Amino acid sequence: MKIKTKDIAVTALLTAIAILIPLVVPVKVLIPPFSATLASHVPLIIAMFINPFAAIFTALGSALGFFFALGPVVAARAAMHVFFVAAGAYMIKKRCNFFLTVFATMIIHALSEMLIVYLLFAFFGQSKIIGSNTMMYVQSVIAAGTSVHHLVDYFIAMMICVPLSRQSGGMIAPVSLTFKKTTAGK
Repeated sequence: MKIKTKDIAVTALLTAIAILIPLVVPVKVLIPPFSATLASHVPLIIAMFINPFAAIFTALGSALGFFFALGPVVAARAAMHVFFVAAGAYMIKKRCNFFLTVFATMIIHALSEMLIVYLLFAFFGQSKIIGSNTMMYVQSVIAAGTSVHHLVDYFIAMMICVPLSRQSGGMIAPVSLTFKKTTAGK
């Protein structure tokens, strides 16, 4: 894949925004170990519409911002965003249905965050919680919170991305709200 100079420049800007959001946005929900910072996924989602490189690089920058703002546990959760943005960028590149992309990335997002929290609890002195009602509560809060946060941030990103896709000269993939037509069986 050939990466254009303007894609690198926009990726750098989105990464800078992704690093700054956890540091400066005052709207945060903290229900340890879950946290949600309003609009923290917006640069990542916009980057998905550019290319996979942009999405992954922006996600890694976001993890760095969360490390400085909220510490290593939240940074580890943020690092897991690499999986949902990579999948989302691929789906967008293949022109998958918009709603399918939102749903699939939400599931990957929630499951990856649940997995990293489980692993952190298991390997860093919280193993007695594993298998208890407390761990079920923690995982439920993470799953529900991450899913809602993902949907809210996706909505905000689309408020930015849809107009940009019309004006970007092809730099941002157009948003498709219809299913792909297949020619299978012909």
